[in-house]
Amino acid sequence: MLKIKLAEKKNLKDIAKINLLCFQGSNNLEEAQKWVFCNFQAWPRFYYFIIKKNNKVIGYILWYFKGGWRKESVLELEQIAIDPKYQGNGFGSKLIRESLNQLRKILKNEKKKLKAIIVTTGTKQKAKKIYEKVLKAKPEAKIKNLFRGDEIILISRFK
Repeated sequence: MLKIKLAEKKNLKDIAKINLLCFQGSNNLEEAQKWVFCNFQAWPRFYYFIIKKNNKVIGYILWYFKGGWRKESVLELEQIAIDPKYQGNGFGSKLIRESLNQLRKILKNEKKKLKAIIVTTGTKQKAKKIYEKVLKAKPEAKIKNLFRGDEIILISRFK
């Protein structure tokens, strides 16, 4: 059974472990936990959501609001990761869709609407296809040699 929900403090170690499995930027669990914790502390600007399968955290997504609390909000999908053992089963797409639906409800309660979503990924990453499919994001710019190579900025715009 799958469950997608806002992360709680008790989920941070699981998020850090998945971060360490999926990204080369963190060198050890302690470093990953510090990064995850500082983002978690920045709520309500940053929102972590987790995806659980059979009560086990198998992935997370990190969204954040750019440019302050405007009537027309811009979100950035900062990071998404699914435990490698569970990749390729559509969990990332489900996590994007459901967490975004929950964020839209939050915006609606604040009498705000979503103007755009920004996402940046490596030009050689498979994630680009997911962002194009799930978010209908379109490439806007390429940044040379940013992290481990060239990055592409994709934007999904809403009316």
